[in-house]
Amino acid sequence: MTSFDQNAFEDQDLVRYLVGALPAEEADRLDQLSIAHDDFAWRLREIENDLVDSYVRSELSGETLARFKAFYMTTGKRRQKVQFAEGLRQFEATNATAGETADKLSKSRAPFWGTFPSPGIGLQFGLLAALVMLLVAGFLLIENAHLRREVRNARAQYESIDQHARDLENELKQQRTASTEAQKKPEPSDRPTADIGRLKTVSLLLPPPTRGLSLLQTVTVHPHTDLVVLLLTLESADFPRYRVTVKDPATNEVVWQSSELDVSSAGNRKVVSAGLRANLLKARNYIAEVAGLPNGGRQRIVGDYPFHVVLR
Repeated sequence: MTSFDQNAFEDQDLVRYLVGALPAEEADRLDQLSIAHDDFAWRLREIENDLVDSYVRSELSGETLARFKAFYMTTGKRRQKVQFAEGLRQFEATNATAGETADKLSKSRAPFWGTFPSPGIGLQFGLLAALVMLLVAGFLLIENAHLRREVRNARAQYESIDQHARDLENELKQQRTASTEAQKKPEPSDRPTADIGRLKTVSLLLPPPTRGLSLLQTVTVHPHTDLVVLLLTLESADFPRYRVTVKDPATNEVVWQSSELDVSSAGNRKVVSAGLRANLLKARNYIAEVAGLPNGGRQRIVGDYPFHVVLR
């Protein structure tokens, strides 16, 4: 494993990376460093812990606060980290209040000797503080083990996803070729048909949502692109049909919604393919919400697929 310069990135740059404010090229570079370099992963984790602590202490403001809510809080793993920090802060506040109350009671009941510190209360709070430190240390060790395991799984998963993406691109090329050849054949009716082969499309394969480390996928849309095809990988195909809704996470506004979609296969995986007009998208983060449609009853949300759009 190669080493890297610890001072190559300022803390503020890492904060912008965590809240999704860096350009796509710089964010991709930091994604790779967070997987390939343990030292960088530890430093990024420390910056992330400080960022979460600042949020629960209401110290974030302006664009950083807005991006923290819109980007950082989009995954369940990060929301759990924020909830743990909020719980720890409440626990510390409760202990501080209890300590002040006990100190006041001790002074009111002992006019002379009560002015001296009570070894019993001090010992109790010392043991309590040690217990809290042990719990926090244990939590961090478990989280570190989970992080390393998730990094290994992510590497294997993305290697498989890259292969599936190449297979899907080949299938799309074959479909375009077949469509172009079909357009050259005479039609039985005189009605004009759409030349699907001339549509300029760009596709983005999104892996199943995970509770652990996940990389924000980026799709580049050029000025003459007609269609953006989202290939949403399912963990399991439990429903006969699905519906895809694309939302802006900053405003929760619905940008586009599909009709009922069938499940298709990509290698040994099941995917839902949704195509939307490219001019509906802007340079920002989006969430593709996938809902399962049972034969009877209400639809059920099966996963959120975040992605980033870059306009060129």
